[in-house]
Amino acid sequence: MPEPAAAKVQFSLEEFQGPLDLLLFLLKKNEINIYDIPIAQITEQFLEYLALSTSLNLESVTEFYQMAAQLLYIKSRTLLPLPASDDDAWEDPRRELVEKLLEHQKYKRLAELLAENEAPLDWIYERKKPQPALPFAQGDEAWAKIEVWDLFQTFSKIMKGLSSERVLNLMEEVSIHEKITLVREILTEKESCLFTDLILNPQSVLEVVCAFLAILELVKAQTIVLYQSLLFGDIQIRRHSGGF
Repeated sequence: MPEPAAAKVQFSLEEFQGPLDLLLFLLKKNEINIYDIPIAQITEQFLEYLALSTSLNLESVTEFYQMAAQLLYIKSRTLLPLPASDDDAWEDPRRELVEKLLEHQKYKRLAELLAENEAPLDWIYERKKPQPALPFAQGDEAWAKIEVWDLFQTFSKIMKGLSSERVLNLMEEVSIHEKITLVREILTEKESCLFTDLILNPQSVLEVVCAFLAILELVKAQTIVLYQSLLFGDIQIRRHSGGF
């Protein structure tokens, strides 16, 4: 078994963006398939990392210990003998954890993409009158529900098509909070809106990124549901049944 905890070097849990981030680190470090996690090995290494942590942030540490408890629970379930009958009804106790890890992995990839476009965000972008539409493909009205990964692909295509030219101008700054408020206001009046409805200046990298991050936050909060009629087409935003 690979040596855990990097030769007993102390570290801070704040180096990881939550317990799922630490788990992904351990899987990568040990070259483990995310779909076939050796739960006993990973649980042992996870606990050793907690023991070596120098973190003092109580809230942060609590999250990690909650995950440790979940890992121990999953480990105990994997040690139980399989039922003699109803094999088809048996569910892998690791399934929910794997789904969470896959979702977290998607968000990490998205964060890496945004980091590549971080430099332009240090500038303030000038507000202009509406420009030509974003490079969306046109589709029919057969809207289908999409997931975060589909949203990520669409955003990636948009960013590739935007000009990287930066405009230094002391005009009103665009913020993620502003876009979240705009989405809420629109969906309070209507059942749905489009991503393009949130963009006043399609040529502004800052405005597009803020709108995208606002949507991402609302999706994570299970406040909205996203639909698309065509791959890379405009995104329709609807209120979640329990949202707002």
